[in-house]
Amino acid sequence: MNVLIIGLTLFVALHLIPSVPPLRTSLIESLGEKKYRAIFAAVAFAGLALIIWGFSRADFEPVYQPATWGRSLAFGLVPIAVILFAAANMPTHIRAFVRHPMLAGLFLWAIAHLAANGDLRSILLFGTLGAFSVLATVSIVMRSNQSSQEKAPRLTMDAVAIVSGIVVAGLLAKFHGVLFGMPLM
Repeated sequence: MNVLIIGLTLFVALHLIPSVPPLRTSLIESLGEKKYRAIFAAVAFAGLALIIWGFSRADFEPVYQPATWGRSLAFGLVPIAVILFAAANMPTHIRAFVRHPMLAGLFLWAIAHLAANGDLRSILLFGTLGAFSVLATVSIVMRSNQSSQEKAPRLTMDAVAIVSGIVVAGLLAKFHGVLFGMPLM
């Protein structure tokens, strides 16, 4: 469980750096933009690897019995979350409507998994990432200057986000057991 906690701490702490603009600016000034981005990516990858490894090695310790509707909720929310992930970096109407689709998708993904799982490692993983998504969204909104230079949304990009999100969600459902050790079907 310690590896999971270390990975989550590393990953979340790293992703909170942009919430403290003076710290981020200072790091970029001292390291340079390219080096900052490279270190950020490497540490994020290390944190993610520790999360995956730590989750796979952590014992299953039941904490609560998920509601009977928890799995059904997850089957409904995860495809929406994956569509939001896809829309996050495209000029979509989805992104224009949901200002922070990556964080909204992360929140839905976390809620879906908390509804379907009742073990300690799941609560740590999904609870931490769900709380992070809320904290990060509040932080972005509080420091937002409301001026956007994003590209105009295009319906074709919405279609790409929706279709790719549904396909990826379907593949994740089909191969969930192989990828994450917990078959869904």
